[in-house]
Parts: sequence; structure tokens; C-alpha cells
Amino acid sequence: SVGIAVPTFWFAMILIYFFGYKWRVFPFIGMYTLGKEGDVLDFLAHFALPYLTLTMAFLPELIRFIRASAIVEVEKDYVTVQEAFKAKRFEIFGKHVSRNVLIPVVTQVGMALPMLVTGAIITETIFAWPGVGPYLTGATKSLDYPVIMAVMLLSATLVILGNLLSDILYAVVDPRIWKGGEGQ
Repeated sequence: SVGIAVPTFWFAMILIYFFGYKWRVFPFIGMYTLGKEGDVLDFLAHFALPYLTLTMAFLPELIRFIRASAIVEVEKDYVTVQEAFKAKRFEIFGKHVSRNVLIPVVTQVGMALPMLVTGAIITETIFAWPGVGPYLTGATKSLDYPVIMAVMLLSATLVILGNLLSDILYAVVDPRIWKGGEGQ
């Protein structure tokens, strides 16, 4: 629950302080070092801290959700029946529980798309990356309404695409969804 309670900007500042400033493990400003614009390793070094920040904004909630879904699934009757037939624990989780846990998780992952973009607005601004974040910040300061509306439209589009992605992934995880429940 600590991972869920920590704001993205605060976690980014902690990463910058320790990994960028104090220990000097990663560069923390911009997308690349001047003079190394085409260097992939330099880009990856600059990418590490923003990536960690966005991952920590999403991962703790997803892990907690998976755990809660798994606890609910393990208590269902079909697991008890499988255990009564001496099925191995790995087989029960691998074939049955994981498939049923994935269905609600797909919803979370689909809704992560807009969340990652809105989180990226803050992250880009903190790490001085050129992108939607600094552009939206500047547009907000100068009251540039068309830009603000375009970013909001982008966010709304990503919500719709996230829902569409979730619906498509439902069919991949559980083919019965396409068939309307046939074969049960």
C-alpha cells in the first residue's frame, strides 16, 4: 500500500536525488547527453529513471489487484474439486486460477494506457523530456485552449482505445467470450 500512496512526482524526485545526484548512476535531465544524440546506450541511461517512475505509478496497484483476485479465485469450489482429485498445485494455478484471474486484470491493463500517458505528462516535465507534458504545461500557463483541448481529446481517445484493447484481450484470455458462453 506504500507504493499506491506515493505520488508520482515525489517518487521521481527521490529517484533523481539518489540515482542521479547522490550516487550518479543515471543522468536525470533530458533525453540524451549533448553530443551523443544517436547513442542508444545513452538514451537508455536517460530513459531508466522515467521508466522506473511510470512503472512504480502503475505496478503496485496491479499487483494488489492480482493478489486480491487470486485470493477470491482460490476459495471457489472448482479449486476444492481439483484438490480433491489430487491435482498438483501448479496445475491448478497454471490452468484454472490464472485464467480466471486474468480477466479482471485485463481491465486494469486496458485502463493503464490513459493513466500512463497522464502520468507521463508529469514525468516528462520533471525529467525535462520534450513531449506532451512540457507542451501541455506551457499551454496551460499561456491559456492556449486549443492545445489543452487537443490533449484532453487525446486522453479521451486513449480511454476508448484502452477499453477496446481490453475487449480484444478478453477474447484472447477466455475464448468463451467471443462464443457467447458456448461450451460451458
